[in-house]
This record gives sequence, C-alpha cells and structure tokens, in this order.
Amino acid sequence: MANHTVHAMMVGMSESWWRSGIMPCLRSDVDRDKPVAYIFWFIEGPNGPIVVDTGYHPDYVAPEWAQGKQFIDPPKLLAELGLKSDELKTVIVTHFHQDHFTGFDYFPGAKFIIQRAELEFWTGPRMRHKVLDSQIRPKVRPGLEKLQKEGRIELIDGDHVLYPGLNLLKAGGHTPGSQMIALDTAAGKAVLCGDIAYTFKNIRDHHPVGWYYDLGDTVAALDRAIATAARPDLAFPNHDPEIMQGKRVVRVV
Repeated sequence: MANHTVHAMMVGMSESWWRSGIMPCLRSDVDRDKPVAYIFWFIEGPNGPIVVDTGYHPDYVAPEWAQGKQFIDPPKLLAELGLKSDELKTVIVTHFHQDHFTGFDYFPGAKFIIQRAELEFWTGPRMRHKVLDSQIRPKVRPGLEKLQKEGRIELIDGDHVLYPGLNLLKAGGHTPGSQMIALDTAAGKAVLCGDIAYTFKNIRDHHPVGWYYDLGDTVAALDRAIATAARPDLAFPNHDPEIMQGKRVVRVV
C-alpha cells in the first residue's frame, strides 16, 4: 500500500461566506456564519509531490478577493514545506472556481489534471449567463488557452487511477466536473472532498453545501466521500478553519 502524507495550506480567510456554508438544509444554523478558510493541499507520496488546487492569485480574482482575507502568497506557504512552486510538476484541480484555480501562474512547470466535463462546461455556451460567467474570472480563460497550447492540461473522464493508492473520483454536483481525491495514508483511506464539503459539519450531518450545480449529484458525492474514507475525520472539507488548527500550514494526515 502506497502511503501518503497530506498538508493543508491556508491562503486566506474571510469572516463569513454569504451565510451559505451549510445551506440549504440548515437555513437557521449559526454555522452558516462561521469563518471560511481558503485552502489548497500538498500530497507527498511514492510518485513525488502533488499539489491539489492552486490557491488564488490576487491579479486574477474579483476585487473584493484581492484585498484583505489575510492573504498569503501560495509559494510562500509551499516554501514552509521546503518546496518551490516553479519546480512542482503535478497539480490536481478539483474545480475551476476562483479560489481553487486562479493560481496557475505559480506553477509554470506543472501539468494540471482536470475533468473534461469541468473544462467543457466553463468554456462552453452556458457561460453566456452572467451568474455562471461570474464564477470564472475573465483573465482565467486566456490562461487556460495558454496552458492548453503548451500541452499542460491533462483531461480525464470520470474516475481515474493516477497510480495505485491515489484515485481521482468524479463527483460533479458543486460544478459539473468537480472531482475528489482518495488516497492511502498510514491512518487509512483519506478523501480530499474539494467543495463537495465546505465544513466538517457537512460531512458529520450529511448536509450538502449551498452552492451547487446539481443537488442530487452533490448529495451522492458527499455520501461517496463519507463511504470511501476509512473514518469520518479522514474526509476533509475544503473551507473549514478547524482543519488549520490555528496555523497557516499543517499536516492533517
């Protein structure tokens, strides 16, 4: 069994997130207003270092994201682990929302592993709708085109074994091509849920997040994450400050 270690890195934090961290199922729950951590991940395993998501880049995100949020440059966080972002070769992208995939310029030598359904949706005709279009920033599209021309986008269709002990799980739900990462660790099978779960409460109570493309797929993916993890605390949400234990970089498993 190929065991991995996983570190969480917090790019920034906001006081609350539209009162929607647990919605729609807990409309009056105080946890809707809990602080939101913006996290990306580092996996160390037998096949070398892997980053999950990119963090966000202040030049690419909405103006309100570029200021405040206690932002720390992702390469500085990686440096705390002895890593140089420009030397990393593999980035798994859970989905294209701006807090997960606007930091691609930090990784000039990496390939980005993405579900085909995600790329096709965010570059397709439905982006004519302003609500959807607002979720992928204007500068991201030229960046994507550049990555494609350079041959640095690796598209996958559905579940995918990156290598024995590390699987990518097609999730959908939150976005059409959202994916999760299931990996072997010394503690058992762990799952990085992406935005299928914002908080541990989503996982503990089987309550879906409030921002989704397809609610049924979101619920199914959440159930799959819970069933796949060796135990509930090994299914990691993507925005819960509890993950960080008061730190900016922390080993979680």
